[in-house]
Amino acid sequence: MRKCSSFRTPATPPGRGETAAHRSGGFMSANRGMAIIPAARSVVKASDLTPVIGYARVSTWREEMISVDIQKSVVEDAAARRGRYVAEWIVDEDATGRNFKRKVMRAIEIVEDRERAERELWSWKFSRFGRNRHGVAINLARIENVGGELISATEDVDAKTAVGRFTRGMLLEVAAFESDRAGEQWKETHELRRRLGLPSGGGKRFGYVWHPRRLPDGHGGWTVQEERYELLPDQAELINDAYHDYVKGTVGFRPIAARWNALGVRNARGSLWADQTVRGYLDAGFAAGLLHVHNPEAICGDPPRCRKPDHYTYLAAEHESVIDGDVWDKYRDMRDSRARTPRRSLAPVYPLSGLVWCGECGSKAHIMSGHGERGRAYRCLARSRRAVDHDPVWHLRRRLEERVFEWLVDVRAEIDAIVAGHVVEPQPRREPDREATRDRLTKQIERAAGAIERAFEAYTLGDADRETYLRTRAKHQKTRDAAQRELDELGEEDDRPTSPLPFRETVAGLIEEWHTISVPSKRLLLSRLIARIELRPGGDERIVSVWSPDAAAMPRWSVRALP
Repeated sequence: MRKCSSFRTPATPPGRGETAAHRSGGFMSANRGMAIIPAARSVVKASDLTPVIGYARVSTWREEMISVDIQKSVVEDAAARRGRYVAEWIVDEDATGRNFKRKVMRAIEIVEDRERAERELWSWKFSRFGRNRHGVAINLARIENVGGELISATEDVDAKTAVGRFTRGMLLEVAAFESDRAGEQWKETHELRRRLGLPSGGGKRFGYVWHPRRLPDGHGGWTVQEERYELLPDQAELINDAYHDYVKGTVGFRPIAARWNALGVRNARGSLWADQTVRGYLDAGFAAGLLHVHNPEAICGDPPRCRKPDHYTYLAAEHESVIDGDVWDKYRDMRDSRARTPRRSLAPVYPLSGLVWCGECGSKAHIMSGHGERGRAYRCLARSRRAVDHDPVWHLRRRLEERVFEWLVDVRAEIDAIVAGHVVEPQPRREPDREATRDRLTKQIERAAGAIERAFEAYTLGDADRETYLRTRAKHQKTRDAAQRELDELGEEDDRPTSPLPFRETVAGLIEEWHTISVPSKRLLLSRLIARIELRPGGDERIVSVWSPDAAAMPRWSVRALP
């Protein structure tokens, strides 16, 4: 049998008498005379090719972790076969298709841009574009309204025909169904874990050793055990100190992070601590034996990405806690108190920062210089800016702090008199008819709602005509709305303290440590006792305590504004 000679002989110069098979490095079969050309892996830009936009997305669902490189390769090959080349790639890594809060919106904007030549958006599959029915419909319409087209490299669908549009719609619906199914399964899994007192996502937690449910057995299999979190004593001590120090007001999140980093302690991910990570860890309440979860009853369109604090709640967990419930409650109270405190007052230079107000116009009083040897003084900020017109209001800082100390001494004497029985402690502020009024309005609302329901039932059964039903409904709705407005205006019961007795230890500690305590701690403790300090002309002042009836709101006096 005669051997097949080489397709290109040395005597044949390159470029002369050479076919496409020569140039591509292929070979000719001796039996069939057919050239076999290997598929080209690269796409060469040329003037006769149409530019398109390529989009790749790696899903958060593990079973769909198709690499970006594979998606790009398939799209580029499919585009080349149709005379296209990918002019720009838009990639979403680890992004869910259940919403359009991702980089794909940039690809849509390019297609809509009249100055760009790309009118086609290519993806590996239609499901890469999105799995949300509403979002897919809206954004697909945006593409098609400018003459663009969404093309799948692996799904041969001509969306310009009725059958093609139907097929594409079915593929997108299947993708949405699979997304919903997976979401329901994960939701059920997370709910089961929460009922068992475990974090929905598992994972490591600072201060604990995580014992996962499955462990590799070293032979290619898995060992199943009870999932649990075991407390680490050394880290638990640091966590306990952090909560107590924050409750005392001696430190914030940044000093705690600096302390832990200096000790060589790292978070659960092995990274350095920052004030944000310390705040997130302490707020999560895991060390208090709690799970911070999204409230299932909260109306939210995107629970996994929700960042609204009122949409979250705390559930009891099964692991051992570091702090008890009292410390946790005090921590939450301190967080709320600091949230209402101006940022500059969280690291104050003066102990009365943020507590001094003008008693004439109700504006803030700020520290200002210009009083010579007498030192700095608090002055009405609005009048210094010529926003109001009233008599000068100012008070020396040093003298005002001395007056506050004298007030503390008087408060301690009042507390001692209450304890000794020489002074009767004021009773809580309660309006005797408030609760009765609340019950009356609640019953009135319930009766009106019941009457509306009965009227609707009579109308649906044919016992009442439409005009009678509408007239009856309007009558009871008016009654119900009026009662609801009155109930809303009634407000909640005033549970503020009516005497300084609950603040006995705070007052005594402040007096004892007045000259040694730090300024931030002094300011924090004073804010628990003083609602505000009102300055009046002539160096007069009025200290309003938190248990005073006037502490509820800062009065706004009528003053003449300057033009």
